[in-house]
Amino acid sequence: MNSIPVMLGILGLRRGPQDLPADPVTLVFWVGVAMVAGMAIGIPIYGFGRALALNLVDLAVLFAFVRAVLAIRGVTGRWIQTYAAMVGVGAILGVGMALLMQLGGARPADPESVPAAVMLGSLILLVWLLTSFGHILQQAMGFATRLPGILLGLGFVVLSSAITQLAIGMVQ
Repeated sequence: MNSIPVMLGILGLRRGPQDLPADPVTLVFWVGVAMVAGMAIGIPIYGFGRALALNLVDLAVLFAFVRAVLAIRGVTGRWIQTYAAMVGVGAILGVGMALLMQLGGARPADPESVPAAVMLGSLILLVWLLTSFGHILQQAMGFATRLPGILLGLGFVVLSSAITQLAIGMVQ
């Protein structure tokens, strides 16, 4: 798929969401990748049903977030590329997180079993995610600097975590 090199460029902060094709096929592809990555991370922790529900909740929260922040800025026509970029970045870094957990021998259900190297790697991936989200939002929303995008990205991560935690309590 021709969007993979673009997504890697977005991860490297050299390309922006505007470089992705604004078509449903690209969007569906990256949502599919995100679902696979999310399930790889979620199934060992929650089981199949809960992992599926939580992934769908997370994708829905991201969709609503992207639509809302772009609407506030008056650039709603950019939602497909922005959403695809944020989903794709999250998916690729999610695969990295799953591999890191597997290689480190961490058991997600037991936080005390996570080696320090895995924790450090996880922190690096989180910073990379926030920086990538900031880059995407800066490009999509026309900010002069990356900081407002990073702050919005952090706001999304907090919002998504809170909603996901609520969903965990509802999905048994």
